[in-house]
Amino acid sequence: MTMGGRAVRAFGPIGIRLADEAYMSWRAAQIACHQALEAWLAADVCDRAAANCAYRAALDREEAAARDFERLTELRSAA
Repeated sequence: MTMGGRAVRAFGPIGIRLADEAYMSWRAAQIACHQALEAWLAADVCDRAAANCAYRAALDREEAAARDFERLTELRSAA
């Protein structure tokens, strides 16, 4: 991996903290997504559309957090 024409040589303590934070953010988003799915499945008929929207939003957040974690993991592997 290059950055500004130079190879990234070390991930460093800050990078490790960023990766840890990204992992924890992904796990929190994963848990929230699971809870939103359970709420959607348990919702009354009149509340299902809103619960589905909430689940899809939670799923979007989980996917974004997973991508962030993946990118940081790739940077760490390349360092």
